[in-house]
Amino acid sequence: MNLSYLPLLLCFINTSAFAGDKESAYDRVVTSNTLRCAYGISPPALVKDANTGKISGLDYDIWQEIGKELGLKIEWSEEAGWGNFIEGLKSGRYDAFCSEIWADPARSKFLSLTQPLLYSILNTYVRAGDHRFDGHLEKINSPQVIIPAIDGDVSVAMAQSRFPDAKILSLPQTSTVSDMFMAVMSKKADVIFLDQALFVSLNANNKGALVQLKNVPASFVFASYYGVNSGEIQLRDMIDVALQTLIDDGRLEKMAKKYSADYKVPRKHYQ
Repeated sequence: MNLSYLPLLLCFINTSAFAGDKESAYDRVVTSNTLRCAYGISPPALVKDANTGKISGLDYDIWQEIGKELGLKIEWSEEAGWGNFIEGLKSGRYDAFCSEIWADPARSKFLSLTQPLLYSILNTYVRAGDHRFDGHLEKINSPQVIIPAIDGDVSVAMAQSRFPDAKILSLPQTSTVSDMFMAVMSKKADVIFLDQALFVSLNANNKGALVQLKNVPASFVFASYYGVNSGEIQLRDMIDVALQTLIDDGRLEKMAKKYSADYKVPRKHYQ
């Protein structure tokens, strides 16, 4: 045997052996019996106490039940933005994004979504006293109107597809819905699209600063999902089984109605 080729051969063997050895999120979860959640703050779906750091809200309740169904500990490991959470999934910093996501075709290439858990009807909100758009949703589609959106988030696609002539106030990827709300309050932007539960929660501490646009239909209807890294089919499927169990036995609807009567839950499989 020509030993001069041995170092090259060993190098080839080593790199080949380790090329497929990257641990999947599914493997980590099953081995550790722990699912690490990233999350975004979006009351009442997810709330974080500023003093204690305690997490609560509808998404928290749902994931606690998912954990019970799957025999897993749910660890709320990292706060992330809707614009940048995919990077953390790719790098393995956490196993799932456990706050609700609205589907965005542009980022679906990099993300595996669970089945829908809720449906959200979004209305249009403006500053109290601003009557420019009353009865005329189409008037928002104007270069004189500014819509807040988070870079990398579906809020950008929403604004561009429905109101292409309006301007977008781009907020950093780490921004939250509260930042979008404050942009309208502070007159940096003009309109925001929210479901009723989120609006009530955000507006409660702002003395009615924003009001629902009058005499217009709902601006958007979205299904809400949770997300795992692209290709994590087994992890997604086990979460789906748990979610469907919560839907079929009525637990999901009971939890949702605890936070808002406006939450719409998917139909049970056997109905």
